[in-house]
Amino acid sequence: ISDDVLLSINNILKKYYITESKFALLLLLFNTSTNQSLQPSEIANIMGIRRASVTKQLIWLEKHQLIIRNICPKDKRMVNVTITKKGHQLLKLVLPGYWQTCADFTEKLTDAEVVRLLHLLIKID
Repeated sequence: ISDDVLLSINNILKKYYITESKFALLLLLFNTSTNQSLQPSEIANIMGIRRASVTKQLIWLEKHQLIIRNICPKDKRMVNVTITKKGHQLLKLVLPGYWQTCADFTEKLTDAEVVRLLHLLIKID
């Protein structure tokens, strides 16, 4: 079933030329407090992926002006990542189709089954 979910999500995202992993990273930045940025190492820890993978995604997202990487003036080794206005606009375009696709997978379930599924997914993390 996970392959079906990923395929459906990627079909939505390919219209916007973005992969699921880059979309997830953008969504993470979107859900971060507006006055707070994240460091690449924090992104890697939250997403459960290697720092090198995050760096590769950040390069692509920055090239497409969806994020900004700022070097910390106090510690030049530290980089802070924030979503741009263009990144917000992309999410605004993508999210309705994304959420509809997610909803389509649960349409045959009762409300109680949806709640149970959510609890199970949280349990397995």
